[in-house]
Amino acid sequence: MTLVLATTDPGSIWLLADRRLSCEGRAQKDDARKIILLDTDDGKAILGYAGLGATSLGTEPADWMSAVLRGRRLPLEQSLGILAEATRKQLPPHLLRIPKNAVAGHNIIVPAFVQNEARLYSIDLVFSPDRKSYAFRWTRHVNNVTPATPRTPRLAIAGSGAVYLMRRTKWRRELLRVLKAYDRERLSAHAVADHLAALNHEVYRNLGSGTVGPRCIVVWRNGRDGARRGGGGHQCYTGTTRDANSPSLPTIGCGMDVCAVVTVLMPHFIRNFGAQGAGQQPAELDKDQINAELARLPDKPDESLR
Repeated sequence: MTLVLATTDPGSIWLLADRRLSCEGRAQKDDARKIILLDTDDGKAILGYAGLGATSLGTEPADWMSAVLRGRRLPLEQSLGILAEATRKQLPPHLLRIPKNAVAGHNIIVPAFVQNEARLYSIDLVFSPDRKSYAFRWTRHVNNVTPATPRTPRLAIAGSGAVYLMRRTKWRRELLRVLKAYDRERLSAHAVADHLAALNHEVYRNLGSGTVGPRCIVVWRNGRDGARRGGGGHQCYTGTTRDANSPSLPTIGCGMDVCAVVTVLMPHFIRNFGAQGAGQQPAELDKDQINAELARLPDKPDESLR
């Protein structure tokens, strides 16, 4: 399992996910990326998940989700609907391999901006204890304060770490206070990320199951209509210490696999930067070679989870 914590606010959305991969009979690893980023013509979203950490062949759902959404330039809700249907079709056989003493389920939490409105979605699939049936839903979450004023929930949590947090209430008020200060530009993004990483570390230290690890990733995106006028970032942590390097996250931008493109381009730019650092004249970029490498990248959706 894991810990996923999402927040929504008119000015910003945030998502925390720990990095532990734990499976009975296997050594624990703390290098997972349980988050992908999605940009569409009408919005942007952060997708984090709890449940299946990797298939028996080692495929992480983050990479699979990226492949499902690759090549589809669709509105955000339609994109999530396609991912939901792929989840319903592809995940059950893999969840059935989870040991009988553990919950066989998968939850994808999605804080998002759609036309600059903060929203919260989830895709949930959970098997019954006897593993003979499962419940599935894909929904937008709304608190109906009054019928005329639906309101997006401020917080969502999932995974085994949610059990610990649900027994406490103080952390909610503290987190909302920190987010309010951020949206008023009284705190930096890294100050908020530090606060969320400290929450993950607290769960790690106090959860006896060992299913939440000491390392985590915090991602944030700012609304265009908020005080910070867009932008965002992510930061990896070991305990409460910021990691010097944060790995790239799977990212789909209007149907394009951004990480795949960057992986092709980066070695070419690094060679030029290296030459400049050595006082040499950098060679002109080989556009034909770059285009040939880009042409070999897959650009069609792939829904098969292997």
